[in-house]
Amino acid sequence: MGLRGNISVSLLEIQHLKYLDLSDNDFNYSRSPQFIGSLGRLQHLDLSYSNFSREIPHHLGNLSELNSVRLSSSADGSLTSTNLDWLSRLHSLRNLSMSYVNLTMATDWLQTITKLTKLQSLYLRSCNLPMVLPPSPFNASNSLSDLWLSGNEFSSSWIFPLVFNLSSSLTLLDLSSNKLQGEVPCRALSSSLIYLDLSYNMFNGTIAQCIGSLSKLKYLYLVSNNFEGIITESRFSNLSQLQGLDLSSNSGPHFPTWLRTQTRLEYLDISNAEISDTFPDWFWESSPKLSYLNVSHNNFHGVLPDLSSKFSVFNIIDLSFNHFNGSLPILPPNGSVVDLSSNEFSGSITNLCNETGCYWRYLDLSNNLLSGQLPNCFANLRNLVYLNLAHNNFSGKIPSLNVTLSLHLQNNSFTGEIPTSLRNCTFLTFIDLSQNKLTSNIPTWVGDTWTYLVFLSLRSNEFFGSIPSHLCRLANLQVLDLSLNKISGGIPKCLNNLTDIIQVDSEFDNTFILQYRGGFESAFVTWKGKEAEYINTLNLVKLIDLSSNNLVGDVPTEITSLVTLVGLNLSRNNLSGFLPPNIERLRSLDFLDFSRNHFSGGIPTGVSQLDQLGVLDLSYNNLSGKIPQSIHLQTFNVSAFEGNPGLCGLPLTKACLKDEIAQVPKIGHNVDGMKNQEEDKLINDGFYISMAAGFVFGFCVVCGTFVLNHS
Repeated sequence: MGLRGNISVSLLEIQHLKYLDLSDNDFNYSRSPQFIGSLGRLQHLDLSYSNFSREIPHHLGNLSELNSVRLSSSADGSLTSTNLDWLSRLHSLRNLSMSYVNLTMATDWLQTITKLTKLQSLYLRSCNLPMVLPPSPFNASNSLSDLWLSGNEFSSSWIFPLVFNLSSSLTLLDLSSNKLQGEVPCRALSSSLIYLDLSYNMFNGTIAQCIGSLSKLKYLYLVSNNFEGIITESRFSNLSQLQGLDLSSNSGPHFPTWLRTQTRLEYLDISNAEISDTFPDWFWESSPKLSYLNVSHNNFHGVLPDLSSKFSVFNIIDLSFNHFNGSLPILPPNGSVVDLSSNEFSGSITNLCNETGCYWRYLDLSNNLLSGQLPNCFANLRNLVYLNLAHNNFSGKIPSLNVTLSLHLQNNSFTGEIPTSLRNCTFLTFIDLSQNKLTSNIPTWVGDTWTYLVFLSLRSNEFFGSIPSHLCRLANLQVLDLSLNKISGGIPKCLNNLTDIIQVDSEFDNTFILQYRGGFESAFVTWKGKEAEYINTLNLVKLIDLSSNNLVGDVPTEITSLVTLVGLNLSRNNLSGFLPPNIERLRSLDFLDFSRNHFSGGIPTGVSQLDQLGVLDLSYNNLSGKIPQSIHLQTFNVSAFEGNPGLCGLPLTKACLKDEIAQVPKIGHNVDGMKNQEEDKLINDGFYISMAAGFVFGFCVVCGTFVLNHS
């Protein structure tokens, strides 16, 4: 809802208030108002995720008619409760949610829970619950059905006996993200379980046979444990109700054949499970209701069949990072996410045009051996949000495309121009066309159309002409890479209009990333001379790379307005003039490369103030004078300054003359002013030299005349 400020005590005037929901607001870490404890008719109270802090008021225990209390907090632990005795007075309570509330000091939590005899659902995720002995006698509740205790660092020896005694009728049990180890104790698992999550623990051995006897189980999640070994079909034959199964991040080594009996599966994840096998043909026929399939990061191999008719309710299919080969299979048209990246598929992708009425939103075919020209049907895929065809062998011109947010075509052999059809993709935020053979001027409409653009890479193509000033209109841009082209002319002075690199508190716009990926956009960026893939940290990269072109002129001082710039690479051009005098404003710089240009004058003292600088390269220019002295600057290798015969001082071995200083421009002077100063200096020097020569010549004439006359 977005409410802020304080909660008005005038709520007390609503004498018959039974339902109060203030969840998902921002009350700026204020204390939960105590007067709520006077709303005696309340039956439902929800203050969750609203940025309350400090101790939960015990006055809430006065609300004897409450049957549902939700007080879950943000994960920073700012909301606390040192004891929970006040809860024991809520005799009608059926649902209690206090996830992320800091309960480290609440040693009475278990004793209190056992007094809530009508409790049905209990959510205590990531509460730092202390391990305490069960009370005696243990008054367990037969009503408790849903128990969420994930993220509390419990150990097996303590928690399983507690669970066994706490309720005999559990249908949902979540003990994920604890420190449980060894084998799963069967005694603690109720035969009535429908949902079981033991993910992110340290269980080992073969998956317990007793799990296979839980005939009512519909959802089983065992992610990221140390389970291994082969599970026979007979062991899990009783699990005929399974709808969701996640065995990812365990050890294979083979495809689980017992899945043949699971005809109701809707969700299956066996990714990153060290499976080395072919994909069984029977699987595609045995799971007609499957809508989510993830087998990525394994060693599956072989040829895939026609998948277009295998899934009637298909939503997500991820077969990435395997060794599937052969032609690209015909894909289900009704899915929203298709990821076949990082395999060995080869040949053309013309069969994509055989699909009509496709609903693909996310299509990733990158890192394969696909080739040929792209078919012209991409313009008909009007639901595409994300398209990644990078790192293949595609060639020819880029056809008309219709991509909403993110386009990756890098490392292919595309030729021609940037297709004008992309002018219609006005919400594009990420474009990578690098490492192709595209040739043309950079279109001016790029700056007028792609106003939401955050990442633009045209690196390593054959673009020519000047950098259009229209690019300065991309106010959201954080990464601009035009390196390794044939671009000429000067650097636009208007780069200071890239306001996202100026604003200290700006953030990478992550809204365009599909929830399926669960993270930031990924990209290959040349950083500190090496190409590296940035995935979860791309939001931290703010980079301008114009290196290896034919740029001329000076570096505009306006560039120093980009105060949050992390990387600046202008190397291997024909730039000249002085280095920017107020370069210390670029205080976030980690990487600065001005090498192999024609810069002259001295190194500004501001360089020594760039404390975050990790890589500096000013080599092979015409710089002169003394290198500014600072502990940080002298730690750089000699190679950062070599190729400048006029430079002296540490870390170079060349010592400076006693009074030798660097010639640097004054802040605020432009290059024309600098040139005028140089010209004035030449005129003045010539004047004084001529005057001295004339004086000597005149003196000699007078003396000669005097000598002759004397003779």
